[in-house]
Amino acid sequence: MVQKYTHNGSRLLLQIGKKGELDSSDGTDKGKPLNSNAAKFFMPSSIYVDRQNGDVYVSDGEGTGSNRRVAVMDKTGKFLRQWVIDDMQTVHCLTMANDGMVYVCDRVGSAVRIYDKMGSLNRTIALPWKPITPPADGVPKPSGGSAVAIDFSPDANQRLMFVINQNNAQVDIIERATGKNLGSFGRPGSFPGQFNQAHGIAVDSKGNVYVAENRGKRIHKFKIAGRPS
Repeated sequence: MVQKYTHNGSRLLLQIGKKGELDSSDGTDKGKPLNSNAAKFFMPSSIYVDRQNGDVYVSDGEGTGSNRRVAVMDKTGKFLRQWVIDDMQTVHCLTMANDGMVYVCDRVGSAVRIYDKMGSLNRTIALPWKPITPPADGVPKPSGGSAVAIDFSPDANQRLMFVINQNNAQVDIIERATGKNLGSFGRPGSFPGQFNQAHGIAVDSKGNVYVAENRGKRIHKFKIAGRPS
């Protein structure tokens, strides 16, 4: 479900969906995913609120065997529309750029897909990766995906995308217009600046980058030391 609270978390203002009631054939995680035209979810993974009109965009597709869609509700929780992404195994992260384009993580497919607000695919940015330590059998094995979470630089044009690459335990810096990889930071480990399953990311108005870990149970703050060329 999706819940809206006051800023201090003391009062629930809105709830979309019901606790423990999944959008499946039997209402549980054992049933067949339905991708219903309704404000009802299977396993929502990310959320974004359109600053222009308050519409709520939800990526409903965490894990295999789940729904594979983006669902859109208005600010009261009323279902408006959806688009189903059948060829994406895990519909993971979702955010919206200043230009109104919706960015969705194809976590397992190592790409970011860019849609308009009605769900028409505009383009795809591939995010190939290489294992830091080559496996003995020569076959790279994903450890979480190379497109796990996204945020943008604070300039008006949002020139840069910061993308969590969990497979390589780093954050990739991508030029938004071209999809070019301009560099990265972070590496596996438990020391400051090293990641133990990085999973969430946010960029503030000064360009500082915040990264949250799952297993590491920490939040890192990075200051940009130079402008990527």
